[in-house]
Amino acid sequence: MRMQLNRNAGLLLCLSLIFTGSVVRSVRAAAADDPAPIRVDVVRIQQIVDDLKGRLAIPQAVTVSIVESNPLMVSVGPVPGGNFSLAFEAGFAERLSEDQLTAAVAHELGHVWIYTHFPFLQTEQLANEIAMRVVSRDSLVPVYTVMFERARVSGDLNEYLGDPHRPADH
Repeated sequence: MRMQLNRNAGLLLCLSLIFTGSVVRSVRAAAADDPAPIRVDVVRIQQIVDDLKGRLAIPQAVTVSIVESNPLMVSVGPVPGGNFSLAFEAGFAERLSEDQLTAAVAHELGHVWIYTHFPFLQTEQLANEIAMRVVSRDSLVPVYTVMFERARVSGDLNEYLGDPHRPADH
């Protein structure tokens, strides 16, 4: 049972490279009659994406959107033309600090990197390994904590991020 929860939790944190099909809403496109406008700054998230893409040598365009609902909380997927779309659920993104937001983006870009280099090797662990080229393991921990809390599951961080006391395999 615990292993199943761990797998589900990992899947909830973006394993999918399939765009969820949720209704996309950016800050600029929020409805005028919306009682609670989305407070997440899509422009700021796009800046983080663009910075990290450069640092990870990802040439494909990755466009950010804020969605009302995303079962994965944040996900990235291919779009026609060889580019990608990254969709953050507003409620999830709003709970993240700037460092946590950067770590979540790095993780998603890890999936993009894998998809463009070794598409059949998609795993949470490998996406985190790629992410840790540009962010620390410690910055990813609170992202998983928020995700586990929001999904009401528990998980073993070492399963996703590796043992912090074990030397890296480089």
